[in-house]
Amino acid sequence: MKQPTDLFSWLFDLILDAQAIRFVLFGVWKCHSLSVENIKSVAEVGAKSKDAQNLDTSRQHKRARSFLIKTKLGWWWDRKMFITPRDPDAFVNWLKLKKIDLQAR
Repeated sequence: MKQPTDLFSWLFDLILDAQAIRFVLFGVWKCHSLSVENIKSVAEVGAKSKDAQNLDTSRQHKRARSFLIKTKLGWWWDRKMFITPRDPDAFVNWLKLKKIDLQAR
């Protein structure tokens, strides 16, 4: 099955590096960074998941593979992040490399 095209990846995207997930605007301006040490858990969820409601879903696509990241630190409104990476397989491989378990939902 062909993956859906993310029309907004030119505007908002994430970059996986050695120590963090960097959230960038226009491919260059870092607007947020989530360190590997601050990741509590990651689960693959659907766009219509109960956990995905009321979260920042600026890149949400109803058919794209989506992930819910729970963080250890942060304000109550930013302890959960709902992301739809452009390359979900690369994201899953990055999680394995960082020894972060991907929970099933």
